[in-house]
Amino acid sequence: MLNKRAKVHSLLSMFMVLLVLNFSLSQVDELKLLLSFKSSINDPSGFLSNWNSSTPLCLWHGITCNKFSKVKIIQLTNKNISRAILSSIFHLPKIESIDLSTNNLFGEIPYDMAFSMSLQYLNLNQNYLTDTVPNCSTSLEILDLSANSLSGKIPPQIGVECSNLKELDLGGNYLVGRIPSSISNISSLQALTLAGNKLIGQIPRELSKLKSMKWIYFGYNHLSGEIPQELVDLVSLNHLDLVYNNLNGQIPSSLGNLTNLQYLFLYRNKLTGLLPRSIFGLKKLVELDLSENYLLGEIPELIIELRSLQVLHLYSNNFIGKIPNALAYLPYIQVVSFYSNSLTEEIPSSICNTSSIEVLDLFDNNLSGIIPPCLGNFSKGLSILDLEMNSFHGTIPETFGEDCGLRNLNLNGNKLEGSLPRSLANCKNLEMMDIGDNKLNGAFPYWLDTLSKLQVLVLRSNKLRGILQSSKTIHPFPKLRILDLANNEFTGPMPKGIIKNMKAMMNLGEQHSSLQYMQGRYYSYHVNLTVKGFYIKLHILTTFTSIDLSNNNFHGEIPNVIGKLSLLRGLNLSHNSLSGHIPMSMGNLANLEWLDLSSNQLTGQIPDQLKDMTFLAFLNLSYNQLTGPIPQGKQFNTFENGSYEGNLALCGLPLSKSCKNDGRKQSSPSFLKEANDSETEINFGWKVVLMGYGCGIIFGVVIGYVTFRNGEPKWFVTLYGVKYHRKGRRCSRN
Repeated sequence: MLNKRAKVHSLLSMFMVLLVLNFSLSQVDELKLLLSFKSSINDPSGFLSNWNSSTPLCLWHGITCNKFSKVKIIQLTNKNISRAILSSIFHLPKIESIDLSTNNLFGEIPYDMAFSMSLQYLNLNQNYLTDTVPNCSTSLEILDLSANSLSGKIPPQIGVECSNLKELDLGGNYLVGRIPSSISNISSLQALTLAGNKLIGQIPRELSKLKSMKWIYFGYNHLSGEIPQELVDLVSLNHLDLVYNNLNGQIPSSLGNLTNLQYLFLYRNKLTGLLPRSIFGLKKLVELDLSENYLLGEIPELIIELRSLQVLHLYSNNFIGKIPNALAYLPYIQVVSFYSNSLTEEIPSSICNTSSIEVLDLFDNNLSGIIPPCLGNFSKGLSILDLEMNSFHGTIPETFGEDCGLRNLNLNGNKLEGSLPRSLANCKNLEMMDIGDNKLNGAFPYWLDTLSKLQVLVLRSNKLRGILQSSKTIHPFPKLRILDLANNEFTGPMPKGIIKNMKAMMNLGEQHSSLQYMQGRYYSYHVNLTVKGFYIKLHILTTFTSIDLSNNNFHGEIPNVIGKLSLLRGLNLSHNSLSGHIPMSMGNLANLEWLDLSSNQLTGQIPDQLKDMTFLAFLNLSYNQLTGPIPQGKQFNTFENGSYEGNLALCGLPLSKSCKNDGRKQSSPSFLKEANDSETEINFGWKVVLMGYGCGIIFGVVIGYVTFRNGEPKWFVTLYGVKYHRKGRRCSRN
């Protein structure tokens, strides 16, 4: 009996040794594999510093082990040996996940890195790892290699070696070739992201086998062909994103059978035809984006069937007809973007029944009529109202209430008249206002400076007039970074009081860094400005600042305080009646990229301090009365004759007129006189001379007549008689 018990103990001991040995070998293999991976890449941040043999594997950075798995020993010969005791002895660590995302790792991933360590989750997202997609084990469920620099093709064997994957993310790399149809063998796959690569070819029809698929994201590639009808078999799909490809043909009507679909993104392709009626059967649809295609026809009233819809983007297509009244009956609609189509007629007043709307973007259509007065207060949540480039007429509604939530009001390029409504002062959150290119009249709306969040103010190309007086507000326009009042009828001196309070254009250190331009998930902020001599549509950047007061009747000197706007990138004061010298303080505008002071009456020399504007790419000082040598060096060596034409007293390169003195001394009176010798001024001088001659002749005749009538004075007879007598003697000799 004792011998039997001893044999059982010896066998059990051997089994335990073998089991521990097997585990040890397995753990050593995993350790070697991970250390090999570490040696193949660079780790500048030192995130993998504790990946060494002296640190327990489960304590390595980025590695997570699950609870110890119990080893069950079956068919033990001796019932006196407690299974519970054995179970408590053998608790083997098991690596569950490796997460090394966003650590700036770079280098190659070894292709033979098999991950045969019972991994369930591997995340190497947002590093700089190169080479192709590595092998993976059959136990891996989530593989995220996105936002790296992986190249090559997606290996076809991925459908066999990764058979248990639930999520595969290879987006944001440099992968090429076609999408392998073998991916359809991964029957458990629920999310597939291949976006942001260079993949070509058609979408494999075999993907219709993936009955568990919920998420497909193939955007930002070069995929072509039609959208497969077979995708209708993906009954679990709730997210389909195929944006920024070259897909063509019509939108398959079969997509209407994807009854679980919540997000459908097909924008920036080459899709044609009408909207399929079946689309409006997607009762769960939350976001629909079909913009930037070639879709046509009317936007049907059937849109009323999409009761769950929150975001609707149909911009940049060829839609015609009117805005559907059905929009008013979508209870959750937040974003309506129909810009750059050919929609006509008026905005239906029924749209004001939609209290949930936040963004209404109808820019660049053929809409007409008046702006519905209810748009001023129909939605407390309305933050974006963009009606730019239509044909609205009449006045801007005076209905903006105290609960106005507007952040952006863009009415540029219409036919609106009257003055700016004072009720806009209730819109305390207003960040951008563009009412340019209309027919507004009256004085400058000085009350706008109470809008403390206003960053962009564009009133260009209207009929506004009067003097820009100093504001009574203590800190007017504290966040203003774009001011465009060009092409109006403003007079008086430049608005020094406004300029000196533009804190957002001054370098105030940390205070400025906290200022950010408006940002929107569903709307891209843009403005039309004259930049470097060209009138363009500009998407607003974080650091953009500019002032344009051109084509008005401002006079007087340019205030020195303008030199404090050190963050200014563009300044246009052209076509006014400004006089005096160019202030030397302008040299402090170190970030200036364009400067236009043309067609004024500026005098004196071009300050040498302007050479400190090292980012200056466009300079126009033409048609002034500037004198002396042009500064040489730095950016001034890049400007051509056109920057200085019309200043006859300027000299030095690039002009052909050389300077007599190399120094830049103050000009003498004679030199200043030369600066005024324009063609007009020369003609004026000859007129004065001729007038002098005429007056002299008349005066002489009158004096002579009076003199001779009253008798010849002795001095005249003596002087004239002697000269005449001598002249007569010369004549007789001849």
